[in-house]
Amino acid sequence: MAGNGGGGAQRPKVRLLRLAQGAALGLGAPLGWQVLCWLFDLTPTHPDYELVLNVYMAVGGVLVFAVFGYHLGRKEQRLERLTLVDPLTSLYNRRHFELMLEAEFARHLRDDADLSLLMLDIDHFKQVNDTWGHQEGDQVLMTLAGILRAGLRAQDVAARVGGEEFAVIMPGVGGAGALAAAERLRVAVRDGIFLVGPGTRIPVRISIGVASTERLAISGPTELFRLADDALYRAKRLGRDRVEPAWPGGAGN
Repeated sequence: MAGNGGGGAQRPKVRLLRLAQGAALGLGAPLGWQVLCWLFDLTPTHPDYELVLNVYMAVGGVLVFAVFGYHLGRKEQRLERLTLVDPLTSLYNRRHFELMLEAEFARHLRDDADLSLLMLDIDHFKQVNDTWGHQEGDQVLMTLAGILRAGLRAQDVAARVGGEEFAVIMPGVGGAGALAAAERLRVAVRDGIFLVGPGTRIPVRISIGVASTERLAISGPTELFRLADDALYRAKRLGRDRVEPAWPGGAGN
């Protein structure tokens, strides 16, 4: 409740600041013209008065709108990023993940291209939060996100889809390739350096479920997600720190 009150108190200050900025910009144009007239001794009777005035207005107008457009574009970029990206890990968020999964599944149907999905979850993550606190747990999540970015291809889509649950869309990758990629990620996390507290290194392990259109007849993106998620929870039941495929035959196939 206190946080909401503080934010409300800040809003009038922001509005007053914007008002002052707008007034300063409004005063800038006539003041600038007066300075120009003083510097070049321009009067309404000067033969070049109207020419200089028109040039001044044109250049000033272009500059003002260019600066405004640039500022507005940066604001739009920030807003767009907020709608696509998880603010903690800088991976994509669940909303964008679902949109990308639909798009990639449509491409799979159109081009008859393989599509695989990894679902992964940090093992015993609650113990990290309970032992070290949520701030240190957040640090573990950020470190894991960095390992994912470093271990994936440019065309793969990594997203945080839950508290400690992540997903990776792998376009053009079949079952064997997806299993190999999942195993590389599992080992990279196992060997990764996760620091909490005053520089204390802790072991972090992940379980991964893998589903692939190359190995299974999958009707849509929702089913692909469900199958990968089911495989993830099977990996949890079988002991964690392992990769499980959604198709029969075990991780060796």
